[in-house]
Amino acid sequence: MEYRIAQILNNNVAIVHTRDNKQNIVMGRGVAFHKQKGDLIQEENVDKVFEIKDKNTVNDLTTLLANVPLDFVTTSYDLIDQVQAKYKFAVEPYIYVTLTTHLFGAYQRLIKNEEDVNYLPDLSDTYPIPYQIADDVITGFRNSLDISFPESEHKSIALHFINAHTSESINEDKNQTENDEIIKVVQDELNRNGIYRTQQNANDYDRLLVHLKYFINRLNNNEPDSLPISEGMIGEIENNYSQAWQIVQQIKELMQKKLQIKLSLSEQTYLTIHIQRLI
Repeated sequence: MEYRIAQILNNNVAIVHTRDNKQNIVMGRGVAFHKQKGDLIQEENVDKVFEIKDKNTVNDLTTLLANVPLDFVTTSYDLIDQVQAKYKFAVEPYIYVTLTTHLFGAYQRLIKNEEDVNYLPDLSDTYPIPYQIADDVITGFRNSLDISFPESEHKSIALHFINAHTSESINEDKNQTENDEIIKVVQDELNRNGIYRTQQNANDYDRLLVHLKYFINRLNNNEPDSLPISEGMIGEIENNYSQAWQIVQQIKELMQKKLQIKLSLSEQTYLTIHIQRLI
């Protein structure tokens, strides 16, 4: 089988035409090297074929590959595909970016021996399948790339799948508009506190933006909070991440005032952890 190039994203990734007149993304080491639009790619040179599921797929993947190695991306994408099929657990397409970005950040902290305290509660009794999925993802990375994520990552991975679980379609145009408004509110407040995107914090800053870009999906679907927050957990976050928590409280007020969006306690928790990394 051959693939005809429609667009080259980089030496290792290209958009190709399929036989049914659709487009897919193909990945492979050097798969588009010295090639141009209209050239053919042989199937044996392709490691991964990824369906373009929505209009954000190409831009998100391009951004992701600017910071994350190809083998890490293909492993993550493959595992997300595998667990969806194995457990019949459908997720929104954005999880390919958010989970891969999160895991690469966790991997970077792992190789630097940086401690990453995880205050997320254990929800395995309520959501057993996402925790089984998390086990599979961690095992997959260990088998494929010899990366052994710590036990604390089970909760984080499971939560990504809990939040991304879906059986409904999304209004993408509405999402994009609301995402832009939310991102502006957050960035303005970060700037007011002297927090900007720099070369040093670029990965953490981009992780925050990716999270912001997609959390509106849950609001559009009117999904209830999947993360119960206890008073004790809020107390720990306020004590340990006091500056970040105060910034999030300002963001919460602005979102309510400007966008009529109520920021749940779980979202406040996510944002606090993201902003703490920037601080």
